Amino acid sequence: MTLDYYRIFYYVAKYKSFSKAAQILHNNQPNISRTMNNIESEFGCKLLVRSHSGITLTPEGEQLYEHVAIAIEQLYQGESEILSNKTLEHGHISIGVSETALNIFLLSKLEQFHKAYPQVKIKLSNHSSIQAVDALEKGIVDIAIVTSPINIKKPLRATSLYCFE
Repeated sequence: MTLDYYRIFYYVAKYKSFSKAAQILHNNQPNISRTMNNIESEFGCKLLVRSHSGITLTPEGEQLYEHVAIAIEQLYQGESEILSNKTLEHGHISIGVSETALNIFLLSKLEQFHKAYPQVKIKLSNHSSIQAVDALEKGIVDIAIVTSPINIKKPLRATSLYCFE
């Protein structure tokens, strides 16, 4: 059975209405009804009792809904977390930084960043420039801020942020 079937079952069971589920899913009521018939056929039992006042779940429907609701809500929560990380509303950033780059450049930028994005947690790792780039290559840190010259291999790329002597 596909995840889409479970998602449709979830909304039908949650709102106890085919038409409300169709509206939320941007679908039509006949498709929702057909999907529910397919699910019941696949399970070989009735999950819903249909009436003019809406639907009620059978004991089997209640049992399935308990599990499906947890799964669907977890998926939506995961999706929401990923999207909020992309917008910097929440999340974590791990930075590998050399001491010179930290003192000359990064400290003032971190203060500005924290004011703009207070929910984002920052983890700093103090490294030599070579160690910071190595940590980035191994996926230990998300970004490395180092002093140059240093050899950067693809797929990594270097961007000059600040010049000093």
